[in-house]
Amino acid sequence: MTADELNAKLARRQAILNPPESDTFIWRYYSLDKFLILLTSGQLFFAKSSSFEDPFEGDYGAAAKQKIRDQYGDGQYLRDFNTFDFFRQYTYISCWHENQHESDAMWKLYGNAIAVKAKFSSISNLLSWSETEIKQSGRVSYIDYGIEHVSVESSYIPYFFKRLSFAHEREVRFLIQEHRDDWNAYPPPVPGKLAPLNINSDFEEIVLSPTMEPHVANAIERVVRQANVSIPVRRSTLLNSPVW
Repeated sequence: MTADELNAKLARRQAILNPPESDTFIWRYYSLDKFLILLTSGQLFFAKSSSFEDPFEGDYGAAAKQKIRDQYGDGQYLRDFNTFDFFRQYTYISCWHENQHESDAMWKLYGNAIAVKAKFSSISNLLSWSETEIKQSGRVSYIDYGIEHVSVESSYIPYFFKRLSFAHEREVRFLIQEHRDDWNAYPPPVPGKLAPLNINSDFEEIVLSPTMEPHVANAIERVVRQANVSIPVRRSTLLNSPVW
């Protein structure tokens, strides 16, 4: 492959990922127990993709599968299925919501949750280079898997596509995927990966659910301050009455 061909391939992949601008705000909504783990560990968790509820995580879609069968036959189709199943065990993802403001839909989805707000660049910078891991970030594209093609030229690209039913999520993903030149050299899969972070410098603010009971919110604020967190901690104003 020539340098021009390589650059063209990398440009195509970057266009698919379509990452937000560096100062774009993104949100991660946490249940109380997971927020406390974040607070006390100082690490961002990347969950194994096979643990997600969506059975289409990493799937190629019907159109792409049929193209593989038509062009390369059932043998290649079966090999691709085995590859898909294999990488679901070795792909780890942190999911965020892109929005300038907090989201009513996300609050309703997560309930009495805690949201952290960050800039895209702050989280993408956590993905430090590694010889044994592919690390990528970008927006999720929402498509009709029955008629639209998912690019399969890279093992991580399919994880940046989801079905149209999930478009309300406006998801931005940060991905870590194990990579070895020899299939037999892969380590046993683990439940998740961790990336160290600094809450005070990597996050912009912490926002508490608009439906959270005041005594619970007060307790969380105290715990956060005891952990030497200095960024703003506030309660959502989403359900505040208008001022006349």
